[in-house]
Amino acid sequence: HSSSAHHTIIVSSPAAPCGAAPLEVAMAVLNKRSSALLVVAVAACSCVLLGMALGFVPAPGLAPAPASPLASFQPAVALSAALPVLTMLADDAEAKYGDSRRWSAVLVPLTTLVIPAVAMGIFT
Repeated sequence: HSSSAHHTIIVSSPAAPCGAAPLEVAMAVLNKRSSALLVVAVAACSCVLLGMALGFVPAPGLAPAPASPLASFQPAVALSAALPVLTMLADDAEAKYGDSRRWSAVLVPLTTLVIPAVAMGIFT
């Protein structure tokens, strides 16, 4: 009757400290991943809740009463409403034969020499 000894060999990974069981290593990796997943889930939920709070208009019965028309007058809105009328008053744009030579004599040196030189001088 002979007794045989059973030996258990534990192979540790390079990231695990010597002598750590594989189950402990797996739990540590799972803990790191679950905490990162938790952070992502909390951020996603906060974005959804913020979007729901700011993304919708209140019901007509819950909306605040409008201010008087004189108090809510905005000159920029009135000017943007008047712009189409101003463009109807302008003459139609026409290109004449001599215009292209005159403009190319100004724009070619300006765009190839002056503007790049000024831009390079600003950034140096």
